[in-house]
Amino acid sequence: MALKRKQSSSLGLERRVRPRKEDEWEEEPESQNSSSEEEEEDDEVEEQGIRGEYSEDEEEEDVEGQELEDGSEDESEPEEDAPKIDLSSVSFGALAKAQESMPSAGRKSKSKQSAGEDTTKTETPAPRKPTRSKDDPKPKRSSKHAPQEQTSKKPVSRRREIIPENKRQFRDPRFDPLVGRVNEEKASKAYAFLDEYRDKEMADLRAQIKKTKNFNEKENLKRQLQSMESRKKANLRRQEEEKLLKEHRQKEKELVAQGKTPFYLKKSEQKKQLLVNRYEGMSKGQVDRAIERKRKKVAGKEKKEMDFLQRRGARG
Repeated sequence: MALKRKQSSSLGLERRVRPRKEDEWEEEPESQNSSSEEEEEDDEVEEQGIRGEYSEDEEEEDVEGQELEDGSEDESEPEEDAPKIDLSSVSFGALAKAQESMPSAGRKSKSKQSAGEDTTKTETPAPRKPTRSKDDPKPKRSSKHAPQEQTSKKPVSRRREIIPENKRQFRDPRFDPLVGRVNEEKASKAYAFLDEYRDKEMADLRAQIKKTKNFNEKENLKRQLQSMESRKKANLRRQEEEKLLKEHRQKEKELVAQGKTPFYLKKSEQKKQLLVNRYEGMSKGQVDRAIERKRKKVAGKEKKEMDFLQRRGARG
């Protein structure tokens, strides 16, 4: 008991305990003077007993009450200094309850500061994502005519060029429109030796197709040969068109020199004359096969159109 009293006195906390009420009784006038000293001693003993009855829970409540009283005394008398408390001797429970009784603004600011300090201390650099190595295979297209795939995970850059940089623009004068239009006839004559190289490549591909036994390799070689042949046929058709137009212009120049009005070929007339010239250079069997292919092509197109019209009529 004495230790607790000393501890509370060292903390500067004085308990205010109201003594228990006892039944009133009248003393005899003779013994009043003699028993006054005994009453004082009994009161002290009773106070000590009452203080002993209040346990540690009462002690914590008294600490809170004392803190509240100290706050009220500080408001009423701001000039007086607050009593100094040795926090090392206060229990954790009492400190927690005292913290709960404090206003919420102070606690929030302290918690924010502590959280900010914790985040700065525990902040570590995020691990980098594994970059794609050079050995990883790139996504391939199903065919050369298929569109190239673009990932949707790559975000659009938010950078916008406000003031363009004055960079030196490198250009090829062969494809610059300022230099002038390309003369395809001169270009074809200048690069005519490439046709010989292409013919040799096509002959090598045909030989490889005969030798190879692997089905996938053979199909790949056939596809390459077919693309080269189709490119060669397209070049021949373009040359025929240019030759036809050149001959027609030459004739018209002569007629204009004689005083006649010029006549310009339409696209349909050009096609007719090209077909006539093409069939003239073919044998009878080649002409029949070409006409049969053309007929099948037209019949297939008409069949598709009829099916489309029938489906449309059924829906309507």
